[in-house]
Amino acid sequence: MTRRDFAWLRMDGDRNLMVINSVLLFAGPLDLQRLKSTIAQRLPNYPRFTEVVRTRWGVPYWVKDDTFDIDAHIEHLPVAGVTSRDALQALVSRMALAPLADNRPLWHMSVIDRVEGGHAIVFRVHHCITDGLGLVHVLRHLTDDTDTHGAALPARRDHPHWSVGARSPACFVLGAGLSWLKVAYHIARLAVLPFDARTRLKHKMAGAKQLVWLPPIALWQVHDLARKMGATINDVWVAAVSGALRTYLLERGEKVDEGTLRAAVTFNLREKSNAFQLGNEFGLVAVALPTDVASPLERLRLSSARMNAIKRSHQPRATMAFLSIAGALPRALQRLALNLFTSKGSVVLTNIEGPASTRFLAGARMTDVICWVPQAGMIGVGLALISYAGQMQLALFVDQAMVPDPERLMALTHDAFEELGRETGSGLDVRQRRSA
Repeated sequence: MTRRDFAWLRMDGDRNLMVINSVLLFAGPLDLQRLKSTIAQRLPNYPRFTEVVRTRWGVPYWVKDDTFDIDAHIEHLPVAGVTSRDALQALVSRMALAPLADNRPLWHMSVIDRVEGGHAIVFRVHHCITDGLGLVHVLRHLTDDTDTHGAALPARRDHPHWSVGARSPACFVLGAGLSWLKVAYHIARLAVLPFDARTRLKHKMAGAKQLVWLPPIALWQVHDLARKMGATINDVWVAAVSGALRTYLLERGEKVDEGTLRAAVTFNLREKSNAFQLGNEFGLVAVALPTDVASPLERLRLSSARMNAIKRSHQPRATMAFLSIAGALPRALQRLALNLFTSKGSVVLTNIEGPASTRFLAGARMTDVICWVPQAGMIGVGLALISYAGQMQLALFVDQAMVPDPERLMALTHDAFEELGRETGSGLDVRQRRSA
């Protein structure tokens, strides 16, 4: 086990669990036995899903779980009536508070039938197993591109045994002496950054969590907006979140024009061809969100400029190296270092590229994918964007001491996308989707 993955394993705390929570929504009825058979056949192709973590002389190892039982990881939760979106959100929020059992592989699926005409799977995976890109690779391998399940094997390109690894430029750069000096510089620079602005998003966490989402946005609309402005979808995402946070804090009497909030934004450093190897291959970059700017277009311009500057820097590789170093420290020192770094930000932002076309699991069509990013250390607010089959799903994961009304912040994020659409003349409109 890499020291970086070991660091993620040890980040679990009383108020923040390092578990990636996701909900997969499906149309039509549930065939539980067919689902279990599919998962039992395909998931063990990734050894980490049948292994537990053990340490020897302080060194972590993945060890095969000789008592592995698929029935211990797939749970059917029957419900009395139809489960609404609000009821599902409340259920997932309760699940997010429960740690995964550490005496077996660190993942679990809860299957819920009668969810608005279909069924749902709550898929929980500990971050030490993989990151977002790796989890998407697993999802592609578990699913099919048609509903004729059993007639054909999964696509070869999505099968871990047939995937071909590529040399990672990130690893090559990290191995060079000059690059290590730049990495050390960025670690030191992050360490001496002043603390983030003191807003309600820096309140002491209560440990009570809530996960919310809204109907998706058409991906092509956001893509057209970004192309028209010479930006990326991630730039638009950062600008929209900045606008939503600005309005949310203004509504609560915060003085947002006196300083900016920082976000820890995930930055992928993995070759897509290496995603089958799982593990964590990303850095966290500290981005000053333009929450002190009233103009939506200026927020987008600043977001794009700041993200481009980070792309040219060694900051992503520096934070990835920091996690590797933290994983070699005693647990108490790792927690101290983590708290120091997370005190410099207020929110976590992630953007995950999911499957581009519709997928089927055990013959059932997957209609939506929602994913929540965990927060570490002293951060209690996380916003995630995941694309799937031509749509873009936004989700929010908060500590209720910081954001007691997450539905409002989520609605403001959709409003911020619409505002950018109006200002750029791109015609982005999420109102019809939201009322659907």
